[in-house]
Amino acid sequence: MNVINFKGIEYPTRTFKVISDEFDGEQIFTIATESLDEALGDDKEEFDTEENDIDCTIYFYVEDKVIDLDAKEICENHLDVEMEFIEEIFE
Repeated sequence: MNVINFKGIEYPTRTFKVISDEFDGEQIFTIATESLDEALGDDKEEFDTEENDIDCTIYFYVEDKVIDLDAKEICENHLDVEMEFIEEIFE
């Protein structure tokens, strides 16, 4: 599992390679917890802020308890679009 450090707190992230009908071919994306989403606050909507820079790297925020689930389970059942899991990418 990877992390994003924001204001001295580490938030878990995961990066997956997937296939979905919504994308043309394979896609790589990163998910993070709702705790990070809340910590970023409204500043994530403002350009040229650290919050916006972080938010732009996240495809989807999941409930904190979901981040630890099996990658395939997350991709198939916990995102806004069902995706076929290929592999997890570790940085």
